[in-house]
Amino acid sequence: MQAISNPPPDAHIAPCGLFCTNCRKLLAGKCPGCQVAPGFGRCAVRLCCIDKGITTCAACPDFAAPRDFRECKKLNNLVSRFFALLFGSNRPAALALLRDGGLEAYLTAKRQAGKM
Repeated sequence: MQAISNPPPDAHIAPCGLFCTNCRKLLAGKCPGCQVAPGFGRCAVRLCCIDKGITTCAACPDFAAPRDFRECKKLNNLVSRFFALLFGSNRPAALALLRDGGLEAYLTAKRQAGKM
């Protein structure tokens, strides 16, 4: 499986909007992160990003503002809602911030939340 990008260590964002930099597996060296290698090889979101030539769903032309990422069936499915509950994440909100505010706004929000 191909790498999507080579992100800097402090800005590793999965295609779905999760912040890999704070992931225990990435920190322990057990996973290089979804931008580099798939944690789950059949991830529909990652494969979609590769097909579209984008690094994250935030750059998806199908979900330009004001579209809501929750409309995407690949991103917002039963499994992703389970993981959101389990990990306390909000991928649609993270992607909207990344899309509408840019990388610096996204990273600033992560710093302020104590995720960096």
